[in-house]
Amino acid sequence: MTEEKQPRYGADMIVDSLVNHDVKYVFGIPGAKIDRVFERLEHPVNPQAPKLIVARHEQNAAFMAAAIGRITGKPGVVLTTSGPGASNLATGLVTATAEGDPVLAISGQVQRGDLQRLTHQSMRNAPVFEPITKYSVEVQDPENTSETIANAYRAAASGKQGASFVSVPQDVTDSPVKTAPIKRLAAPKLGPASLSEMTTLARAIKEAELPVLLVGMRASSADVTRAIRDLLAVSELPVVETFQAPESLVTNKSTISLVGWVCSATNLVTSCCSKVTWSSRLVTTQLSMNPVTGMPPRTRVS
Repeated sequence: MTEEKQPRYGADMIVDSLVNHDVKYVFGIPGAKIDRVFERLEHPVNPQAPKLIVARHEQNAAFMAAAIGRITGKPGVVLTTSGPGASNLATGLVTATAEGDPVLAISGQVQRGDLQRLTHQSMRNAPVFEPITKYSVEVQDPENTSETIANAYRAAASGKQGASFVSVPQDVTDSPVKTAPIKRLAAPKLGPASLSEMTTLARAIKEAELPVLLVGMRASSADVTRAIRDLLAVSELPVVETFQAPESLVTNKSTISLVGWVCSATNLVTSCCSKVTWSSRLVTTQLSMNPVTGMPPRTRVS
């Protein structure tokens, strides 16, 4: 008789994402809107779950997380509930951003159906923290929870380090999920690529059965377009462009379709792409072209 697989919830996704990012401690104060996450930390399903340390005040928890960030160079994590549980983080997060201490703050929120109502502790969390953090967002789809955590962690850890904030509605943490949590990705290397990296890239393209080049917005700049055309001159890879880069390679005979707002080539990409899909951002890095901003590419779920 086979044992039934236990359902996974948004709260599990949060804890598993923190595990994948090697988070050892979580500081915070529990509350109704985030209780399921605290339960998963106090009574973990994942044996590698971070150690929960309950503080006396959310501001103190934020400073404790900032101390971890300053000591280790990796984002410390603070977890609070909705309303004042979130707003009490403000002093700690603005200090972390000003002082360059990496912090990932996660707060509960009322259920998505109550966001527009004057319900208990209903507050526009993400806009409150936008001016004082590097990244502030609210999860609206339970399946995107891990993606959001990964993006927030990377934003806090990259460039001039600082605080990131993620608001999670209660029905997101309580919803069943199927998506696997994102594993921690290696930090992108900006600037000139080494010979070994270029060799690895060339070998991966050569060994792929049906590779395709997915070109996005950053390919529209003159330098990046020139680099991609040089690559296509020797590789003749098929190209699919997003709506924001339709003119960058308009003269290229390898361009097969647009994907995105106007046209959809999702099925085409799925059928054409085999083992390797190189985005314009990767080409930008590997061909020694600096991105437009200092921020690394954000993690996306494919």
